[in-house]
Amino acid sequence: MSDSTTNTAATTGVATGAGEKVVDVSVELARTLKAQPAVEGLLRELGFEDLPGDRTILQICEDAGVDPSIVTLALAAEGFETRGYASGDGGVAAKTFENVLSALFDPTSTLMPDGSSSQAPMFSHMEAAIRRAQDRGDLPKE
Repeated sequence: MSDSTTNTAATTGVATGAGEKVVDVSVELARTLKAQPAVEGLLRELGFEDLPGDRTILQICEDAGVDPSIVTLALAAEGFETRGYASGDGGVAAKTFENVLSALFDPTSTLMPDGSSSQAPMFSHMEAAIRRAQDRGDLPKE
């Protein structure tokens, strides 16, 4: 996701990023899919079955009870820059990202089992996996 998500088609002059990997989630889906056909497959993979062309991605998220940050994160993961949406609290996706960071860097995190008090839990598991791979000869020991 990009911090430019507050831009809308009217302010950016780019409705759906034709020729670029840009999706404005506040633009009608018909225009979005015309400019970015791959978005339809992504939305279907996320479980959206009904994709009315006169609705926006934000509206279909609302209709389905899905936090738009999940869709914008999925779009970003596919290389799209998203516009037309900004969550006041960062949305579900941001909270998930915070959990990942906590698992990686917070030595007091309980998100991973068997975390050492001296190291971040995820790093402990990664180091153990690397040691096992080295012992099996899958990775060099240096």
